[in-house]
Amino acid sequence: MKTIISAFACLENRGSEHELGWKCLCEHASFGDEVHLITNAYVNANIVESIRDHSFDNVVLHFVDFPHNLYAIMTGIPGAGYQVAAYFWEFRMFFYLLRTFPRKHYDLGIKSTYGSYRWPSFLWYFAKEFHIDPVSGGGRFPLRFQSILSFKSRCRELWRALYQRISLCDPFVLLTMWKANVIHVGNAATRDVLPRFVRKKCQLKADFLAINPADFRIEEARHTVSVATDCLKLFYTGKLLEWKGVMLVLRALSELPSEVNYSFTIMGLGPAREYYSTYVQKHNLNVVFVEPSTVPRSDLSFYFFSHDLFVFPTLHGEAGFAPVEAKLHGMRLLTLDSSGLDSVLQSEDICIDTCKKQTEAVVASISQEIKNLYGQLKGRVIPT
Repeated sequence: MKTIISAFACLENRGSEHELGWKCLCEHASFGDEVHLITNAYVNANIVESIRDHSFDNVVLHFVDFPHNLYAIMTGIPGAGYQVAAYFWEFRMFFYLLRTFPRKHYDLGIKSTYGSYRWPSFLWYFAKEFHIDPVSGGGRFPLRFQSILSFKSRCRELWRALYQRISLCDPFVLLTMWKANVIHVGNAATRDVLPRFVRKKCQLKADFLAINPADFRIEEARHTVSVATDCLKLFYTGKLLEWKGVMLVLRALSELPSEVNYSFTIMGLGPAREYYSTYVQKHNLNVVFVEPSTVPRSDLSFYFFSHDLFVFPTLHGEAGFAPVEAKLHGMRLLTLDSSGLDSVLQSEDICIDTCKKQTEAVVASISQEIKNLYGQLKGRVIPT
């Protein structure tokens, strides 16, 4: 069987969405069939070494790239550069394949890139069967929570909501969905935003948020880390984007009584870093920012075990890999009822009810839960 996979991003052990392409490659390369991978050299600089290290002798690698100057211009577009490059890369790949392979040359074609439904693919022209695997990006931001966003992010969220609909008017995107035999979706939120004729092709990907315990130093960390009993330690890791809801937690911390001894570790980079830092300084919060580049993913085990509570108040309702990793380490989770994490939550976790609530009420609920948790830690009731 001949399989062709297009993955604009195909990085091993780097980022939740980026690794989707790599996981797809590993799955199909393990079958022993001939697999052709079309990818981007700028994003996947170490892909050759990764393929060699895993002894994927049946994988044929094809690099499709833009001229460096053009790629720099596209990725330099504020707020949308990577998405623009990923979109037009699909067209460049099509013309590359058109010069290289005849129509229906492959048995199976798979588009597995960046995890979004908003980009087209033309692999259906070169494959007898065409799959999209997997897509996300259908979560919607509750407009009543916009007060936690900066002005720039409010504009970005309004544009995102509009773009969700505009992309479904894109004839190339609609053609891609029409030609697909199967569309794997990561969550129900994405399936529900797609056109009705597409939904019948959708299959929820059961292992979309699957985590490999071997990626972490679990046993080593379990036996070497201890949690302080006089301080409630909160932890968040992930890209710092305002829609991930970290500001809800920061605002909740600012409302805590002085008796509550806490610390909050935020590990990540992203456009919201400066916004969070400014708020932390203004309200004199006990927050520590950690650069993720200084911590190998396997070493996250030491952070998970040394903190009491993992916070993940995402406002897009599409779950995420980080809270699943936290639960793998037995951490208690604080999230929102709209987070899409229903299958992950356990009885000890804290799920904030947001139904018909405004921002202030949700912040107050988070603050109360944190205060109660600290009271349990200290064995006493903390006055309001």
